[in-house]
Amino acid sequence: MFYILLTQNEKTNLIETLYSCKSFNFEKHTLSSGKISPYYIDLRLLQSDIQSYKFIIDIYLKLINFVGVDSFDYVCGVASSGLVFSAPISLKIDKPHIYVRKSQKKYGRQKNLEGSISNNSRILLIDDVFTSGSSLLESIDIIYDSGGIISNAIVLIDRLETHHSIFSKSNVNLISALSIFDIANILNSRSLISLEQKNLMLNEIKV
Repeated sequence: MFYILLTQNEKTNLIETLYSCKSFNFEKHTLSSGKISPYYIDLRLLQSDIQSYKFIIDIYLKLINFVGVDSFDYVCGVASSGLVFSAPISLKIDKPHIYVRKSQKKYGRQKNLEGSISNNSRILLIDDVFTSGSSLLESIDIIYDSGGIISNAIVLIDRLETHHSIFSKSNVNLISALSIFDIANILNSRSLISLEQKNLMLNEIKV
């Protein structure tokens, strides 16, 4: 796992932006993996606040600059949350866009990768939050089956619930801007969440 070293001000601004858009919820939720979590992160809300949306896209672009824009040919979003960020990113950096569906279509061409790539195309995978890694692993398999090559996946937040070694067989690096440890501590230090809410986040950490 690579963490881009944001300055403390950048981290604080990023976390406060997420908080202002109500991206953190402390009711119990069922995650896409089926796990029951005491908190939920919803980054889809960012697209409804244009200034916050632009700011988050710029953070993704900073992560992409770490990878190198010339190191990939396509930007690939993971439906549906990853699409909120991958589509505008592809326009910003002038790279073609594809996306991986959550499940294969049962009609039409019955595709699970939308868009068109040629064999050995280099793909950069974009998602929002890393929890179990299941959606990313499935997307990696679909990209390989479609003839693509993938070296890097980028997410905004790592919940620190699954070790990044799950990607070792596929030789994919996972890069993120923030961990849940950063988020819990900064939110609490800014008196935006209580100590109890901070501990709810930190108690879910497994790695």
